[in-house]
Amino acid sequence: MEECGVCEDCIDVCMEEAIERRAYTIIIDASKCDNCGECVDVCPVGAIYED
Repeated sequence: MEECGVCEDCIDVCMEEAIERRAYTIIIDASKCDNCGECVDVCPVGAIYED
């Protein structure tokens, strides 16, 4: 797992609009997330992962 590079691939793939960019970071709104895993699959550095 590496640090997020803020490429925004996860934002583009999120159908629930649960991910947004704020300044130099990515924020995931857990109340909107349906745990589909698309963001995990698309993250090129593995910064997003499932617990």
